[in-house]
Amino acid sequence: MSSASASAEEEGDDCCPLCSTELEPYDTEHPTQCPSKHCHFNFCLNCIEQFIQSTSSTQEASDGNAFHVFLHCPNCRSNLGPSIRDTVLLRKVDKYLKIDDDVRLSASELRVKHSLENDADITLAVEEARSRENDFFRDHADDTASFVTQGSIWSLGSMEGYEADLSGVPKSFISRHHSLHDGANDKEGALVNMRPDTTLMNGLEFFMTDSEQRFVTSYLVSGDASKLAAATEMLHYVSALSRQGITPNSKRSKSFYGNTNSMMGSIREVIREGNEARRMEQEGGARTNSAGVLAEMFVPLAKEKRRNREQMNLELKKQFEYMSKFPLPLRMPKYAELTAHKRGFSLTFRDDTWDGTVLDAFCKISVTKSLLGHVSVTKQHGQSRGIRSIVDVGSSKPNGRGQIDTSRPRVIVASISAEGGQQGIMIGDVVSHINGSQFYGSASDLVQNINSRSDGELLTFAFNADAAVAEALRRRWMLSNPKKK
Repeated sequence: MSSASASAEEEGDDCCPLCSTELEPYDTEHPTQCPSKHCHFNFCLNCIEQFIQSTSSTQEASDGNAFHVFLHCPNCRSNLGPSIRDTVLLRKVDKYLKIDDDVRLSASELRVKHSLENDADITLAVEEARSRENDFFRDHADDTASFVTQGSIWSLGSMEGYEADLSGVPKSFISRHHSLHDGANDKEGALVNMRPDTTLMNGLEFFMTDSEQRFVTSYLVSGDASKLAAATEMLHYVSALSRQGITPNSKRSKSFYGNTNSMMGSIREVIREGNEARRMEQEGGARTNSAGVLAEMFVPLAKEKRRNREQMNLELKKQFEYMSKFPLPLRMPKYAELTAHKRGFSLTFRDDTWDGTVLDAFCKISVTKSLLGHVSVTKQHGQSRGIRSIVDVGSSKPNGRGQIDTSRPRVIVASISAEGGQQGIMIGDVVSHINGSQFYGSASDLVQNINSRSDGELLTFAFNADAAVAEALRRRWMLSNPKKK
């Protein structure tokens, strides 16, 4: 075991920072070989395979622009190209060879293990990969003492290219959701030209197939509050699966590497790609050394870093401009599962009134309580050119409000406890659905409904999946995806 992996275990952080799956022993035994000093970012085998797959072709951003993903460290952006396939190879091989009890292996896994032990070419490639790994960590011995698996890297700048180009929406993805009974039979043809809007998915697109992304997008921008609640529940489901390590590649029948259908085929493909990457690296180094000028050795690295920085800044600028032009509602829909208790519920509620406008979706609702016990509700509407454009799109009389209905009563969250806060519920969130059905009534009606439940019964809630937010997301989609004439 390398000193890097030992330090990681000492830190006690044994989860992949991308998918929150517990790292396997082979993941920590063979951490990624990041050349940047003091980075030592490590992530699981499944995520590495998806990362490599995302670099195989040009990706399309949510605004339609194409971009290419490079094999750079998601944390520090250093080049992982020369070594990442060595890491994949060693992990795949150790996954089987380190299991002493053959009873734990299926018949096909036993065949893979036997082939690995007796294939001379693979054995040689593994020995060379181990030698390069040992050399790397020996050269970085001073740095590995600080090896830590980074816990949080999700940001606007680190999600480029994490869209798995997969196919098929599993039935369990739809049938699990009781709120989808009326819409589960939507025609697939309507989704063919639907471009996924990953700005609506909170980074979960990484854990969804392309078809699932299109399906969820179609529900999020449908303008239907019930479909919006269903999509919110689906995203919660995807988030729960991601924490269990269930990602798109585990739903897929074929390997990420081309048309290879076997583990042995994928291992040979990793070896081939690794050899090709090292050959290109060596040829580039030979051309540099032939110049005979020491300074030229640093020019390619400086240029590459500058290109990487420029690409990252460009992507960040594009995303900022896109979100400024097409801002999301301040009250985005949420899904939560809360337990009914006789001793008290984790939320309190208050009656409120919706003014019937789309602008309400861009409104921050605050509930405050004075020292004398007086409770007041204040509303602060967002003001920007992008918000006004969304509110007014499709309106016969643009006025910056987007009146779509008459005023109606509703219920908002007045206070929260730890159980609710841990699931992202905030004061001012609108209660729109309970147990898969749209909620109509007052705060006292809701409290009575909750109190009628058995002690310990699990209740499901959708918040902010109301008419205002549903219409705001629909109009935002219309504005950002104009129909071609």
